[in-house]
Amino acid sequence: MTFLRLGVATVVRDESGAVLLSRRGDMDVWNLPTGRLDKGEFMAVAAAREVQEETGIQCVITRPVGLYYQAGRGRMNVLFAARYTGGTLLQATSETRANQFFAPDALPDALFGAYMVQDALADDHTLHLHVLHTPPDVLRRVQRQLAWRYVKNLLRGKPEPRWARFNVHASLAVINSENNSIMSVADMAGQRVLPGVRVHGDAPPWEQVVTHLLNQYNLYELRQAQFAWAGLYENKTSGAIEFVFKTTIQAHSALRHAALSWTFDQSSAWLPIYRPFIHHVASKAAGIYHAQEG
Repeated sequence: MTFLRLGVATVVRDESGAVLLSRRGDMDVWNLPTGRLDKGEFMAVAAAREVQEETGIQCVITRPVGLYYQAGRGRMNVLFAARYTGGTLLQATSETRANQFFAPDALPDALFGAYMVQDALADDHTLHLHVLHTPPDVLRRVQRQLAWRYVKNLLRGKPEPRWARFNVHASLAVINSENNSIMSVADMAGQRVLPGVRVHGDAPPWEQVVTHLLNQYNLYELRQAQFAWAGLYENKTSGAIEFVFKTTIQAHSALRHAALSWTFDQSSAWLPIYRPFIHHVASKAAGIYHAQEG
């Protein structure tokens, strides 16, 4: 199994609502400012950093938009929306051929990831989960272009850094539609936690945690359930990242695995780090609950 390569992308809008785009130097397509998440860095900080490095523009991150998994590459971008705050727009950088603000109704035709821009422009605060399936021949061409970029940077004396490895987990808050309790499992110390799994790069994290619950606990109700992104935990010191998802099911009174239990959000049995996530999910609040440490 491959490890999950984590990246960030940002939709920056200026006072008129125009969107900031970069023309990539390696593939000659317009794209959102995008880059890798580095060790010891929070995602929102990385998103703003990539914008400034690639375009010269400074921005303030306003909200997460969604998770975008690229099948066949083991990569997932976390997309943020941001507001322009200053800086000087650079005509080009070592990574870009051009940088420009575009009106939402006049976006360029050669725009990679146009769906990401549209998701951010919808401005309805829907959190998106998207899987990009690339035809094998196109994927091979992209990989060749990235390999050639790597070689050119190496020859220039500016080798690209390796992808950082993070301790990434995905957990699922399963809500009982009858009483709003949430499914929990006991950890080694006996406290209640959300059921979850350490994720790899071969499938989207939300699919991995659902597959785990189906296989481990025989929760066949999840096969027809709808899932949403509910929370994010980041510890930049340890490199731990947890994506929390949620779903609601019509549950039977008796669970089919002894380790599982329905636990109310007010219960003191929850592991303290999970309690804010549980309150957020149980209250059906919009957006994600975001916790940071380190």
